[in-house]
Amino acid sequence: MVRFFFLAVAAAVALAQNTTYSNAADRIIDFGNVTAVNRATYNASQDPGLLPDDDHLLNITEMTFGTDENGCNGYVKYCNKRLSQVLWMGSHNSLTDAGFAVQRNQYVDGPHLLDAGVRYLDIDTCAIMWNGQRVAPYVCHGTQLILTQWYQPTHKGLQLIKTWMDANPREVIMLNFGDINDFTALSGDNKATSTAQLRGELVPVLRDVFEDMVVLRGDAMDAEVHADTATLQDLITANRRVIVNIGKDRSTNPLYWGQNDVVCKDEWYPSGLNPDILHLNYDWNSAVSYIDANMRTPCAKQPQLINKLEFAFHTALGGTIDSNHVGAALDAYMNTLQTSNGNKTAPYFPFNMFLTDHSDKWSSYYSQWHATHLNYLKD
Repeated sequence: MVRFFFLAVAAAVALAQNTTYSNAADRIIDFGNVTAVNRATYNASQDPGLLPDDDHLLNITEMTFGTDENGCNGYVKYCNKRLSQVLWMGSHNSLTDAGFAVQRNQYVDGPHLLDAGVRYLDIDTCAIMWNGQRVAPYVCHGTQLILTQWYQPTHKGLQLIKTWMDANPREVIMLNFGDINDFTALSGDNKATSTAQLRGELVPVLRDVFEDMVVLRGDAMDAEVHADTATLQDLITANRRVIVNIGKDRSTNPLYWGQNDVVCKDEWYPSGLNPDILHLNYDWNSAVSYIDANMRTPCAKQPQLINKLEFAFHTALGGTIDSNHVGAALDAYMNTLQTSNGNKTAPYFPFNMFLTDHSDKWSSYYSQWHATHLNYLKD
């Protein structure tokens, strides 16, 4: 887990001021997405990020994602299933493993996330003017310049994924570039905005890295993907295995679809997750109530191709919460969904994608969730 103190902020600023860069794509300030702590008011016992892993919970780091021979996304039973029928494990703010950072949502690179069973990667994208040059697109996190963290050039992170995809020809993935933050176009309150220029700059990068493997708007198999008629085997046979969304809003651009064209719902738990000190855990009741009202209910009423459960949380200070309480709580919520749905719907309805931080850490749960889902789908 990430813990924030004054020294963390000072170190981030000092490193930013003294770092040298080998090329324009790497000349980025690393300030860190943190809130400075007021020594007079900060109470460490109330920072939920201080809770360590609970040894009584499942040690999930020792287990890995298993697959079937000749499977599609790991399982033979998925081969004849449409995208909406597949269960997708997602990683929030992917490719944030690189560079100096005070805060990360993922701690391993794209290939390691894929090895763990992730097939949906959420990636934040930024642009900035640096030494008179536009640096874009770049993996980042944040909308305020002094708080934003900069991880690596987008092309660099994607190239590792392409290498993995070449070595694993029976896998289909989704890349979602939802957060687009262009620091060359600030809002009235000095926050980066989503610009057509930065969204457009992702397109040639994606085509350069993935070539004909990518599915952007108007490409081969795009119509079938968005009509939800394409099966995983169809996409594998055509080698159109990287499905992409760019930007959050529904898109009118002929080059790409937006997140809201595909995904229900652009929602997350907005507050710091409070600790439950009495039980040495977190206040999951508040989180689940929010999820039920703002994710589960809307997606049950108007499901889309991908229906997202975002189970990602931060402390009051902005740090990623990733103790194994998170995996246990998500597994408990999944079991609640299964019990509530009975045999009327898919076990985890309305959700078919689960977005988490530190996603490789929960990989031991993935096989059981897939097995439960596939048992409902049968053949």
